[in-house]
Amino acid sequence: MPCRRKGGARCPKGDFMGSMIALSVLNGAVWACILAMVSIGLTLIYGQLEIINIAHGAMYAIGAVTAFYVTSYLGSWGYSLILSPLLMAVIAVAIYYSCLKYRIVGYPVAVTLIISYGVMFVLEQLTLLVFGGAPRLVPNPLPYSIPLFEGTYPVYRIFAAVFSLAVIAALVAFMNKTRLGLWIRATNQDHDTASAMGVPVANVYLLTFVLGSTLAALGGTLVAPMTSITHNMGAEIIIDAFIVVIVAGFGSIPGTIIAALILTISSGFFSVIVDPVIAKGISLAIMIGILYWKPEGIMRY
Repeated sequence: MPCRRKGGARCPKGDFMGSMIALSVLNGAVWACILAMVSIGLTLIYGQLEIINIAHGAMYAIGAVTAFYVTSYLGSWGYSLILSPLLMAVIAVAIYYSCLKYRIVGYPVAVTLIISYGVMFVLEQLTLLVFGGAPRLVPNPLPYSIPLFEGTYPVYRIFAAVFSLAVIAALVAFMNKTRLGLWIRATNQDHDTASAMGVPVANVYLLTFVLGSTLAALGGTLVAPMTSITHNMGAEIIIDAFIVVIVAGFGSIPGTIIAALILTISSGFFSVIVDPVIAKGISLAIMIGILYWKPEGIMRY
């Protein structure tokens, strides 16, 4: 919204620029919360199964497409917060048993990389077959705004950020406070020793893959009311997610949040000053600089 003071008068140019920068930084922070949640799903899968899951972006797109159909047929986007992860859990189980179960331990990373690329292609084409190639929109489930920075800001974006942080907090509590979380961490450190201690390693692998996949779908569900939905919308976020995971240090949830904030906030800040393409390049240059400074990542697990 244009920057205006009470009474309808326009803000001075300096105030307008400050308001635009503040809103862009806030948008970056909102996007960082969602990106961090999706990236944590990616790092869970890699850290546990050593699978570079190229299909993660397609799973994100399926979450958004599911949100579209749930909203269209059930009349409420809120149902998709439950149905999208459930659908993705079923798909993830099918993918694991059909493609990955016997291709994890003892196989080169290149093998699972090729498998995940094939899974991505199949998921994208099935989504195209069902959803079509035309972009579609999901109505804003919270069509309200609050006064902020001499303008207004959508309530839904704040909800999406808070919900993403709540999911991350719940995941951290699950990993640290439950027996299943302990099994996941133990298997991540040494799967042979964990198996000798009675941990059902095969089930842990399945659980981790399903958990990471549902985080991707949940991210797509949250983004659906904020952008146009296409069958291949996951292509961009998978690149950002990989950048975040690498800069954060594989396995670090706090590092993932920090890296996502740096990437998105810097991109939002510079997009007000220069062309958005150049702003993206600057944010990537910052990430490269961080890797040069700390090649192992910000907070490697």
